[in-house]
Amino acid sequence: MQPRSIALLQRIDTNVEQILQKFEDIFEVAIIQDKSREQLSVENLTIESDSALIIRLCEDLLSITRDLKEAWCLGTLKVTRNADEDKSEEEVRAVFDKFNELTERIAGFKDIKKVESI
Repeated sequence: MQPRSIALLQRIDTNVEQILQKFEDIFEVAIIQDKSREQLSVENLTIESDSALIIRLCEDLLSITRDLKEAWCLGTLKVTRNADEDKSEEEVRAVFDKFNELTERIAGFKDIKKVESI
């Protein structure tokens, strides 16, 4: 991967991690249990600050997707097919078939359990 791609992926990961952390912070502060008015007002400001940061981070993620779409539409983003992709499609098909077989076996096992419980 190119350093620019790695930096972009790290930026996305960091933004998503911060969004999740701020949501957790908001939920922790949102619990009201015999708190004074002063403490509630401070927590209210904290919630507003965290929500503003979440909005900013989401806007940053949207700008990243917009930049990627622009680069792709304008042709500056190069997408190449490797010879390995044909092999990977066959591998995906094999995994898909095995998954279907496994789900059929599980469904059969559940049917047997239902019959035994009756």
